[in-house]
Amino acid sequence: MIPCSYIYCLILLTVALVSSCVHNKPQSNDQFLPFKNLNYSITIKPILDKYCIECHGIEGTEAGLDLRTLKSILKGGESGPSIIKNSPDESLLLELIEDQIMPPEGEPLRKKQIKRIRSWISSGTSA
Repeated sequence: MIPCSYIYCLILLTVALVSSCVHNKPQSNDQFLPFKNLNYSITIKPILDKYCIECHGIEGTEAGLDLRTLKSILKGGESGPSIIKNSPDESLLLELIEDQIMPPEGEPLRKKQIKRIRSWISSGTSA
């Protein structure tokens, strides 16, 4: 016959072990940055080239905003900086894209593209 104190200790150990496994799941940055490759040239520039560059670079710079280079994006236009590093909620470019104000014509950006831009800004707008 097994003593009650042994069974009690075994139950406590099991509960502690299960609790430890449940509460100590490895935290992944993926919940904040769903995209691994946030390189401007590879991930962001193609999106801007497809949806924005016609009005903000090729045929002119509407509102003084040139989106052809990372340097000009960071500089911004007549309304000030188009993006604020590490602050997607304060970035005018992202706000206009998310509210589907930009682009004014044609199809809006897809949710996945917007998430990439948001993640890129959140991560510090790396080149």
